[in-house]
Amino acid sequence: MQNLLKIFMAVAVMFTGPTAYAQSGMNSYQQAALAGQEAVNRGDHATAFAKYTIACFDGNIAVACNNLGSMASRGTHVTKDLSLARRAYEKGCAGNIPASCDSYGLMLTDGEGGPKDLAASLNPLAKACDGGRSSACYNLGYLYYVGNGVTTDLVKARGLFVKSCSGNNIDGCYGLGLMTQAGKGGAVDLVGAANAFQKSCTQGKADGCLNYGNALYGGEGVTQDRAAARTTFAQACNAGAVGGCMNTGILARTGEGGAVDMAMARKYFGYACKLGNQDGCNEAKAIAQP
Repeated sequence: MQNLLKIFMAVAVMFTGPTAYAQSGMNSYQQAALAGQEAVNRGDHATAFAKYTIACFDGNIAVACNNLGSMASRGTHVTKDLSLARRAYEKGCAGNIPASCDSYGLMLTDGEGGPKDLAASLNPLAKACDGGRSSACYNLGYLYYVGNGVTTDLVKARGLFVKSCSGNNIDGCYGLGLMTQAGKGGAVDLVGAANAFQKSCTQGKADGCLNYGNALYGGEGVTQDRAAARTTFAQACNAGAVGGCMNTGILARTGEGGAVDMAMARKYFGYACKLGNQDGCNEAKAIAQP
């Protein structure tokens, strides 16, 4: 299972359209936050950064903290400052901005902008997950899966992967497929595994396509369909999964899932070879050139 997912936050839009500072009830910090957004809209990022800094650290305007964190973490037209970004995201998370909690939790797990603190990352990631951030559900589930910063809990990990996949997170779907296929954190569910692998494959996950192709080939959790398996293995290969290349070559050579196609077999074995698989190199050489 791949490591924690890297995420990048878009700058949150606090207001849209022209708004007068004289709006009833606005204090100076709210005005600074609004001025920051207006500066972004006109491309004046230096002013936006300065205004967001005031609104965040002096005025505790959570959305301004999220915007400031995004600018500082990405170096968006300003000097990249991960320490500042982490502090801004922490304040944004305290103000219940899910995107800030997501970013703050990940910075804690990776040790970006400050010390690594896996245990401290659990709460912000949980808040972000509860706030609909599917990437945070995956990252939190991964911590419970491997037992980093917390006692291993496969049941909880599986539940978090379910939430992540329902939010169309590619790695959450793949992780869910692996767990349901193996019966980790709950009962074996081959139908659920096939669905999860298919969903991750649709979004471009190479290993998701490989596993979904295997399910189609063997009829595990899905109606057996060797032709669809052959197509799916090719999709896995094209996305970089060497197993998909080898399987496509084998099926093309044997004629399973379609006609015998030695040119196709040689091509896909060749792809496996280029990806570093010696068997692919050997198989490609063994097929005579037309």
